[in-house]
Amino acid sequence: MKLGHRGRKRGQSLVIIALSATVLFGIIALGLDAGRLYFQRRDVQNAADSGALAGAQELIPTAPNVLGGDPAKARCQAVRYALLTFNDAPVHDCSLGNLGVFWSSGTTITETAQNDTAPKVTVTAPYKPSEIKVDVVYTVPTTFASVIGFRSSDVAASAVAHDGFYNKFYTIFGFDSTGSGNSVNYDQNGYGQIDDGKGGGDCQVADTTLGKMVSNAKFHVPNPNNQFLNLNGDFHYAQASDTHAVVVYWQNPVSPSTTTPDPAPGYAPPDPPSGTIGWGKWKNVGGVQYWKFTPGVADKTINIPVPGGTVNDRYVFENGIYYFTNFDLNITGGYVSNTSTGLPMYNGQGWGSSDMGTGSDGITNGVEFVFGGNQASPGDATFSASGTPHVFFVAPNAVPSPATNRIAFFITQYDTTSGPNGQVWTELVDGTQGGEFQTWGTIFNSDLNGSHGTVVVIQAVSSTGVAGKPYNTNHYAVTGEIVSPQVDIDGGNLATNGSFTPSTCPAGSGNGSGYRQNGAGLLVQFNANFAPQFYGFSYLIK
Repeated sequence: MKLGHRGRKRGQSLVIIALSATVLFGIIALGLDAGRLYFQRRDVQNAADSGALAGAQELIPTAPNVLGGDPAKARCQAVRYALLTFNDAPVHDCSLGNLGVFWSSGTTITETAQNDTAPKVTVTAPYKPSEIKVDVVYTVPTTFASVIGFRSSDVAASAVAHDGFYNKFYTIFGFDSTGSGNSVNYDQNGYGQIDDGKGGGDCQVADTTLGKMVSNAKFHVPNPNNQFLNLNGDFHYAQASDTHAVVVYWQNPVSPSTTTPDPAPGYAPPDPPSGTIGWGKWKNVGGVQYWKFTPGVADKTINIPVPGGTVNDRYVFENGIYYFTNFDLNITGGYVSNTSTGLPMYNGQGWGSSDMGTGSDGITNGVEFVFGGNQASPGDATFSASGTPHVFFVAPNAVPSPATNRIAFFITQYDTTSGPNGQVWTELVDGTQGGEFQTWGTIFNSDLNGSHGTVVVIQAVSSTGVAGKPYNTNHYAVTGEIVSPQVDIDGGNLATNGSFTPSTCPAGSGNGSGYRQNGAGLLVQFNANFAPQFYGFSYLIK
């Protein structure tokens, strides 16, 4: 009896061991399949990344003066390089005769591979302007999991890439080229100056590696009765010759000529930050009230001075991204900056700087104001500065991807303000009464909404200050670039401190010793350290 009892126990143990082994082997089998799928996921993501980068590269203009790439070829190359990761190729190659396939189904195409076991690749181009999205789905057959009914599993990944851009360096660029409209216009109400960064040091021999003055249509300064506008540097315009009141280096009138229109740069705006813009009283120092703004998305129009504030208060913006969709930013008074004192600050080279450190995103080290929103949330949003405020902003040289750095004001193409005379960015600070305006960074307006697109308006600031006022910085209103479909530049009633005196630089000498700045108002000065950085290659953003 005892022996039989033990025999039954041994039999039960064998059954338990057999069942446990089955479960254990099943777990091991599923683990092996899961591990295989995990490593396959890496390959699928690599395929999506490769396809997006290759496709976006085809969206880049082939040269600085060529308009755009080829979207159909971009889609084809995206599919091709995604499948190449798996040593396969699309059914339709990228030869000219096959490119129609990549146009035929709207903005999204799905292409099969020559090997029917390869992944399915879906390409959306443009996902956003100048971007391409690639989705890869790979149906992976299982080995062990098929025993319990899971014969295959889909592994998916996606990637988005930006096309990068070929850009020249500009001091001022009106990129609208439609009809015979004025893409750059000067009001001749006072004397103004635009500089390529040499301050006249390349007198009569423009340094073509610096900021160019470019108008894709008319550069309009028509009246021949005075030399109102001085351009130091390389000057190009496409359609018009009504530039009689323009001089170069305060010496020679501009000779009419034409040039091939330049494409607008493909600069990318940042994504909206989280949270809303915050502001309130910060501190009181010696009877001076400070207000502080924190980055975010505007939930109301912001007017400075704020309610309860005065024109003697200081309004400090923490470094970061400020997003305006359907709301505006207006400055008519006060001391406004992204410095802790509310006043201008300069580094050892005399350039504007901020002591506010890195923003709340952990990256941005300057301020960037975005107007108009994005594809998901477009809106009517504008910036204006007028009256006699004291404004000083420094753009970031580091921003969260995919944004282009060194842009202080970015008007997106989703701004619904309408052209041809819609003013999305306006600086009309009165320098004759002691107001000052300095932006160390680029003003970029990509809003082409309406005929001729919208307008950036900039007024000259004083180069000499005002008697009885302590503001004599001798800095330009914008140091960096201004790029917009249309640019209106105003003289601001600023004179030349007496009679106009031309420069005396010998032709062809390149010697700036005879250059005279005179007392003209200061408009825009190019500085490569505050101009958007060059991106000649596509880059991943998601």
